[in-house]
Amino acid sequence: MSLEYDLRQEKVIHLNLTEFTEVEIGTPVRATIEKMRQENHNCAFITNGGKLAGIFTDRDILLRVVDRPEVWDQSIDTVMTPQPYSVNSTDPADAALNLMHEKHVRNVPVLDSSGAVIGNLTHYAIIKYLADRFPESVYNLPPEPDRVVRNRDGA
Repeated sequence: MSLEYDLRQEKVIHLNLTEFTEVEIGTPVRATIEKMRQENHNCAFITNGGKLAGIFTDRDILLRVVDRPEVWDQSIDTVMTPQPYSVNSTDPADAALNLMHEKHVRNVPVLDSSGAVIGNLTHYAIIKYLADRFPESVYNLPPEPDRVVRNRDGA
């Protein structure tokens, strides 16, 4: 079996999808950022009645909020990215990975069959999947694989 085959067979729902914050549409920008900080997440999914309405990421903070103090007390829907790219929980992992690569996104909302957010697919989830699939190759690497010791330590 090849890695490509495994990624085609593996469903997105089987990956680690835990890294996200969820807020309801209308939440102030300040409260959204504070919740992201408390939960230590780099993105928030904005929902409207349980359905995905938009996404707000650390990049949005830098581009749309940091130098605009008047935005801090406005509703999150004024600075979020509406209708973000998303995948279904039953989609194959390779399709989600291709979407991330082609669209240059780091956070992809994962939706169930009713359209409710159930997780966030990140590149960390893909790396974790690869590390779990190839533990000997990944976990046995030295901290700096290209570093060569000039002097031998010890006796």
